[in-house]
This record gives sequence, structure tokens and C-alpha cells, in this order.
Amino acid sequence: MVTSIAIHLEGGGNSEATISPFRQGMSAFLQPLVTAARLQGIRWRIIPYGGRSQTFKYFCNALITEPDVFHILLVDAEEAVTKKEWEHLKTRVGDKWDKPAKATDEQCHLMIVTMETWFLADPNGVKEFFKLKKGFDASALPEEPPLPTPPKVATVMQAMSKQKVNAIFAKATRNTKGEQYEKIKHGAKLLEKIDSIKVRQQCPSCDRLFKIVAKAMGTTI
Repeated sequence: MVTSIAIHLEGGGNSEATISPFRQGMSAFLQPLVTAARLQGIRWRIIPYGGRSQTFKYFCNALITEPDVFHILLVDAEEAVTKKEWEHLKTRVGDKWDKPAKATDEQCHLMIVTMETWFLADPNGVKEFFKLKKGFDASALPEEPPLPTPPKVATVMQAMSKQKVNAIFAKATRNTKGEQYEKIKHGAKLLEKIDSIKVRQQCPSCDRLFKIVAKAMGTTI
């Protein structure tokens, strides 16, 4: 069982004004894991960074400077994933990241295809967040898909391209004056609204994160 966990997360922006809310939002989304860590006296940290390259850089450094910590890399996949996580990041144009020598497969996690995919896995949570925003078009959001039949891996949600996911949010918020969707502006608060259980059901990438971190703590979630 590990004694310390650190999740290195893409998408927090470049100032404490955006990083702190993003940390809080992801902590709320991962609350079952946070609670399990607290009950077992395991040190828990969520460390957001502005960009994906920065996230990977500091993850690699942390593997060396804090070898006793169970470090997790959590970034957007950006594209459809047809390979193992590290191989995806190695072959993807724009990344070309080599798997660090000290890293394991269980330390690499992808939000497939983006964090916004996870949001759409709970459309009612998104509607609840935007319901007071005048001009919000709830009809632009997809209906909550039926639960995938195990052991199916390619779900409706994770098969959706980044372009389509972005287009859904753009259409839903295009008439909300001054409130068009932006990851930095809305992502942290949406993380607090969506139901992680629903996201785990629709997105195997999210379920994998929960299961692997729980396993590292010697428990199940």
C-alpha cells in the first residue's frame, strides 16, 4: 500500500487564481478516493499545471525527486486511443513522449478524448451548472447514453471526437452572453457538478483511474 499519492493534471491555467479552483474541482470529482486516502492516513495531492508538456515535464521530475510517492499523470488523450496509454503518448504527433524509466503503465492515465468528454457523460450535471445562464441551449447536449454492456471498452462517449465534443459545448453556450464555454473558466466548477459514478460508467478511462488509485491504496472504490 502506498503512503503518498500525487496526481499531475493538465488544464489548470498559468496562475494561482485558476490553478487553485481547478485543484478543488478535481478533488470534488475524485472525492471517493480523497476520502479513502484520508481514512488510511495517505497523503493526497492534486497538482494542476497549465499545459500538457509542462504536466509531463514535472511528472517526470517528480518520479526522480519523490521516488516514494505514487505519481499519476492525467492528461487529455486529444485523439481516439487505439493503443496502450504510454504508446499513445509516444506516437501522437504533438507529444512524442517517451515513457520515463521509473514509470509504470498504471501511472499513465488519459481523459478520452478530453476532460469535456467526461462532462458529457453526465449531461444532467452540465445542465444543472448552466441552467441559470440565460441563452443556454440544453437541447445541444446529447442524451445520457445507455449503460455499456461489460466488458465493452469502446463506449459512445469515448468514441466521440474532440472536435465534436467541442462543437457541442460551443453550440450549447453560444447564446449565453459572456459565458461561452472555456475550460479554464468553467472546467473547475463543472468538475464539482458532474457525477463521477456516471462518468465511470460511460468512460472506461475514468473507471481505470479510480480502480488503479484505489488498488494502490489497498482498497476498492
